[in-house]
Amino acid sequence: MTTVTMDKYLIDLIERMLDTSDQIMEAGYDSSKTISWKALREAEKVDKADYVPQLILFIDKEKDKKKRGEAYFLLGHIAKNTNDTTALNYLIQRVDKETDKYIVSSLLDRIGDIKKPTGTNLQPLITATKNDKWLIRHSAIQSLNYSTDPDAESTLIEILDSSDNQYNLTYSNATLNRIGTLRAIPHLEKHLKSRKRDVKDSAKFAIEEILKRNGQ
Repeated sequence: MTTVTMDKYLIDLIERMLDTSDQIMEAGYDSSKTISWKALREAEKVDKADYVPQLILFIDKEKDKKKRGEAYFLLGHIAKNTNDTTALNYLIQRVDKETDKYIVSSLLDRIGDIKKPTGTNLQPLITATKNDKWLIRHSAIQSLNYSTDPDAESTLIEILDSSDNQYNLTYSNATLNRIGTLRAIPHLEKHLKSRKRDVKDSAKFAIEEILKRNGQ
């Protein structure tokens, strides 16, 4: 497959992801049969790292935020499917470049599904966990999933020790469920008596998973 052909495929796929021409809000409407739904499912399976430089170039030049948003979705899944660190690092650095909260939140959601090797620059994600917009903040907390860097755990522990927002706490507990070490357990234990059931249960489950990972 030539570079030109790949470019045409990517452009066509992004256009189909954005296509709403067959979306009719009527009784019995089945969104899973629409052009965009099928294109999104197709994008989730793309696993060609050769597409990464093209998508990066596309995003850098594209003025339409909706097209950039779909390109992030596609690039994020390629990064997830191929463990491409160039794509991962690019997505992370774009967190500071975008201003639309929905684009940033979606971008962070994609990053949360990608494995992050030790040494990955997590600072844009860590900074976003302190964002005053809850949509961005909650996605940022979850974006630290699949990270082995101690800074990720330290950030979540800090939230557990300083926040009284039940959603901040619940999302932090859920992320520690996946990446937490024994170091996090005393901080999780503080929330086992929370009056908020989601906070209490997510802390309990996180402790159980951490102990299981450590053979305890």
